[in-house]
Amino acid sequence: MSAAPSLLAGRRRGLATALVALAIGEALLVVLFAARLDQLLSGPAPAPSALAAGAVIAAAAATALLLQRWVGESFAQGYVADCRAALYAAVVRWRGATAGEGGARWLTGLINDMASLRNYALRGSVRLWTSATAAGAAGLWVALTMPQLRAGLLPLLLGTAIILALTLPLSRAIVAQRRERGRLNRFMVRKVRADLESAPPRKGHGYRKLASLSATLASAAVTRAATIGAMEAIATLAGLAAALVLVWQAGGRDGHAGIAGHLTVIGFIAARLLESVRALHARIGGRIALDRLAVLIASAPPRRRSRRSWPARSRAARARELESPAAPRAALAPPSSHLTQERVP
Repeated sequence: MSAAPSLLAGRRRGLATALVALAIGEALLVVLFAARLDQLLSGPAPAPSALAAGAVIAAAAATALLLQRWVGESFAQGYVADCRAALYAAVVRWRGATAGEGGARWLTGLINDMASLRNYALRGSVRLWTSATAAGAAGLWVALTMPQLRAGLLPLLLGTAIILALTLPLSRAIVAQRRERGRLNRFMVRKVRADLESAPPRKGHGYRKLASLSATLASAAVTRAATIGAMEAIATLAGLAAALVLVWQAGGRDGHAGIAGHLTVIGFIAARLLESVRALHARIGGRIALDRLAVLIASAPPRRRSRRSWPARSRAARARELESPAAPRAALAPPSSHLTQERVP
């Protein structure tokens, strides 16, 4: 069991349920808007009432998106606050960290990793839940009620499979980048401390080592960027391919009124797929920081009970033992006193 706080604990359970409900509602509103768009394009002149209905649906979808961002930020900030409190409690319990080694670890966790944990909660978990739920709900609606759009789902499903296969290389790239960044930071801290203390360098000033570590870190960062770029490119290509499939299917028919609504639904699913890719990136990176936080919290010793936390009954019992009349009075006299050697007549 991880020592880090649970993501779905307390009030965050209700917020997560609200986020999933908002994502499903957003998908339903998009499908309704696509159907309304087809109706508007099929007639000779759209009525004002039909236009007003479409505007109401669009405003409701925008409101659902706004509520997702608001609820998601509340979810993320609550989780980050719990992680910060847990890490600070571990710092208070820690009694063996030195100023040079242990303090740097705790400060890095309290300052740098909090941003990664926020990304893990908000841009990772929350965005992944909402985007995947909305895309899945819209795709399921299309598969069940719109047989003419089923062929357009095939490129999206293929792109999703390839994206999931690339999550493992992305995890390795993120771990490599964090490792190289840690090596560079430790080197810089040692060199800066030595320069501030006016200690003469034993092996030179370290310019070559600094250049080597910087080049390795840059290479790891480029590898990570290339992997996430490939995932985003596949998501974009899958959406464009789905649109081309729908246009190709509609090419043999006389009327093209329904293609607008179909492209709206497919575009919505493709956009949520692209957002899911970015959410995966943030979640994987934040998960690595969360594992590091759990190790730090677990390394702290258990909390010790102070004298003030002793029960009142035990304090009273100890006071009675000290004041008990059964205690010998001779033990209270100095052991070397001549009074203890006199005989009482």
